[in-house]
Amino acid sequence: MGEARRDVRRAEKIRRRHVIDLLFPIALFLVLAASSLFLVILAANVYQKSVAWEESNYESRTCLSYVTEKIRQNDEKGGITAGTFDGVPCLMLHQTFGEQSYITYLYSYEGQLRELFVAEGVSMKASDGQAILTVNNFSVTEQEDGIFKISCTDESGKEAVTYAAVKSKA
Repeated sequence: MGEARRDVRRAEKIRRRHVIDLLFPIALFLVLAASSLFLVILAANVYQKSVAWEESNYESRTCLSYVTEKIRQNDEKGGITAGTFDGVPCLMLHQTFGEQSYITYLYSYEGQLRELFVAEGVSMKASDGQAILTVNNFSVTEQEDGIFKISCTDESGKEAVTYAAVKSKA
């Protein structure tokens, strides 16, 4: 009888061990799957926030980059001034081709950053400029001799500011 009990206990022990051998890998798999799912959700959230930030700053950064590059392209003695055009604050880029002088106006009109390239002395209106980007506000002021403060406000109301210095002073 004692021998039979030992055999029964041994059989139960083996059966329990087999259940544990089965449950441990399943539990381990579930923990790893849950961890992986959590990591993917966390990464997707970070990516979504990053994309939203990039989209919200795209127009204002593009506006500032565009104007700064125009300043660099026209960096010559007396080539860059801040002023007004048709009652609108603007950046004026002066150029000479052959005997003729030209002015490129960069300004904000009706919610658009606009560019207008005309011969000096020609009468034009602010509405005649080519629309470049959508902006709520754009302003350029000369802070010091040769240093310009460029400010741009996008559709969401975020303002971006940069400074550009010309190497060749007026």
